[in-house]
Amino acid sequence: MADDAVLAILQRIHEDLAAVRRQGESNARALDDLRINLAVVDRSLTREFEIVKQDVRMIRSTIEDMGETRVTEGEITVLHEGVSRVQ
Repeated sequence: MADDAVLAILQRIHEDLAAVRRQGESNARALDDLRINLAVVDRSLTREFEIVKQDVRMIRSTIEDMGETRVTEGEITVLHEGVSRVQ
């Protein structure tokens, strides 16, 4: 009789451990998916950051050129569009 009680307790422990193992495996798959998604986001942000850096360099160059030459209305419009895009 005591053996049956011990076996029932051990069976319950075994079932609980199996549930914990399944949850751990599920969490590991979710983490793998998250890592993949983060890598995609990182590549995307890196590419966008490079574009913004290039735009900033172009705007700086334009502003420096403005100091050396006479600026037209069209050039001012293009500059405003560039600044707006960076923002």
